[in-house]
Amino acid sequence: MPKGPRLVVVLLLVAAVTWLGVRAVRAFDTDRHAARAAAVLTAPDVVTYQLDPVPPVTDSAGRFSYRPGSWLSVVDLRGLDPVAGEERYLVFLRNWAGWTLVGAARPGVDGTAQVRSGAEPRPRTVYEVVVTRAVDDATSVPHGQPVLQWFDASLGPPRARRFDFARGV
Repeated sequence: MPKGPRLVVVLLLVAAVTWLGVRAVRAFDTDRHAARAAAVLTAPDVVTYQLDPVPPVTDSAGRFSYRPGSWLSVVDLRGLDPVAGEERYLVFLRNWAGWTLVGAARPGVDGTAQVRSGAEPRPRTVYEVVVTRAVDDATSVPHGQPVLQWFDASLGPPRARRFDFARGV
């Protein structure tokens, strides 16, 4: 291969690696993600649903928020007990397509945590949110100790029922 085409290939590879590096830094920029979540929570058109504690009654509380037309869902949690080992607080969202595990969090020393998701399910399609305490086993159906729950049948399909922790459905 002549030097000219080889140089072009090397330059294209360097440009591609540089572009991927810049994109990776942006994708993993936690400050940017926190700022986007804060913008959602303070927006005048924010939609927010309160998550209720699941008996036995706990001091935990939470809210599920998003902006209409946005893909970013924000689940704020507070009053959480510390977790040990591999245990986390798992956040599950349910829409017409079923359950999705959107994130896991360890609370800070103040008992707060935030889970943000910019993927499916779109926030406007969600009609149930469940927060549990468990080890993340990548199962998309809620599992573990129930902590918080929100359900709105008017947003779901006609036969939608609140998740029953005792039956696992």
